[in-house]
Amino acid sequence: MENKTPGKLNMKGTVLAGFFWRFMEKGGTAVVEFIVQTILARAFLSPEDFSTVGLISIFINISNICIQAGFNTALIQKKDADDEDCSSVFFLSLGLSIVFYIALFFCAPYVASFYGNSQLILILRIQALTLITGAFSTVPTAILTKAMDFKKIFYRTLGATICSAVVGLAMAFAGCGLWTIVGQNLTVNIVGTIFLWFSVKWRPKRVFSKGKIKSLFGFGGKILGSNLINTLYANIVPLCMEKFYAGSGTLGYYNKARTIPEKLTDNINGTISTVIFPSLSSIQNDKQRVKELTRRFIVTSSFVMFAMMAGLIATAKPLVTLWLTDKWAFSIPMMQIVCISYAFIPINSANLQAISAMGRSDIYMKLEIIKDVIGVVLLGAAFAVSHFLDLGGKGLILVLGTQALISLISVIANAIPNKKLLDYSLGEQLRDIMPSLILAITMGIFTWCFTLLNLPNWLTLIIQFVFGVTYYFGVAYLLKFECFSYLIATVKEYLNRRKKK
Repeated sequence: MENKTPGKLNMKGTVLAGFFWRFMEKGGTAVVEFIVQTILARAFLSPEDFSTVGLISIFINISNICIQAGFNTALIQKKDADDEDCSSVFFLSLGLSIVFYIALFFCAPYVASFYGNSQLILILRIQALTLITGAFSTVPTAILTKAMDFKKIFYRTLGATICSAVVGLAMAFAGCGLWTIVGQNLTVNIVGTIFLWFSVKWRPKRVFSKGKIKSLFGFGGKILGSNLINTLYANIVPLCMEKFYAGSGTLGYYNKARTIPEKLTDNINGTISTVIFPSLSSIQNDKQRVKELTRRFIVTSSFVMFAMMAGLIATAKPLVTLWLTDKWAFSIPMMQIVCISYAFIPINSANLQAISAMGRSDIYMKLEIIKDVIGVVLLGAAFAVSHFLDLGGKGLILVLGTQALISLISVIANAIPNKKLLDYSLGEQLRDIMPSLILAITMGIFTWCFTLLNLPNWLTLIIQFVFGVTYYFGVAYLLKFECFSYLIATVKEYLNRRKKK
């Protein structure tokens, strides 16, 4: 027992530090990106511009999943990964990035023809260069993540984001149009890679082991399959939007609708995903501790995420109008429905990361296949109904509503395996999150009622924010929510640790 306690305390300190720096990285970059994107959306670019570049990003993201092939996750999960492992992964990633760049280069005219937009050819060919520069980041990022050295990742990401913001604003004022976003994407990728290489001492050796690759692919291959399936599924809606509603800027509206929910979710979920996996992997042989840590992530993240999403649903109308002006009003109902889908992402992520950390990437992949098959069927039906009945904008709301339903189904599917793996059942998880969910729903309803007063948007937003925060945390304090008490105690503990340093 005496040996266990220091280990637990050390793990908690490491996790807290990881959370802090990962949260700072996500939060800092989100603020910078939000400011720049707001300026571009209000004064320089149209929904159609964001639709065009947003479509390109989908093809780049899918290619990146294939290039990484799950090897970065495999390097983190493997306890005895050495220089030969890292060097083999580096050269394979670099080679794959070149292959995929060439493929996208020659496929660009066909993509442009399919979507009826000739601009896509040059944009895709230029932005696809990020595949090659990004390949240089795969192994260094895995090394820093495995060591839980998120402080260096923070400096790298924030520095690259600031540089891209400067480039983007300069190009916007110079009248570069949608090429402004392309310039930003290239800058953040290239500068981020340079920062990263100065942050680690590791350099690839002139070795390549097929045996090492085969060994890592045993785990990483299933992660590749899962991520690829998940990414393809996640982009079905935007790909279909741009095809069936071409020229209407629908994808631009959709991307803006999910900007704030996505940034907030990415800040919480991105932090959890990056920190929880190496944390759980390091204690994978202690099932009880893995369960305790997984439960803590689910309960705490749900308490925070439910409040954020309910608040966004309630404030969507005055928020979007003030943020982007009336020309983006079509994003309001989209944002409200998207928030429902995003509210449950951290729960899904924590369950999946626990499954992966236990070495069961096979279960991870099976889950993704099952969920995505169900999702494709339901979304296909929603698009078919929308197209057949010619519902127009109402059809898109139907599609997004279907996405929200699928997110609820995912909560059930992802929790089921952990009944056996961790003795943490779906029923137990629902009991853990239900108090926060009920509190968030009531807060959202009461906060939304202030929009009925027809006050100026800025005043409505201020009143809603003050009331929502006071109500949510006030009730949590009065009812002695365990997750709220833990959150406050954790923040105090971390601040005390930093003072002592």
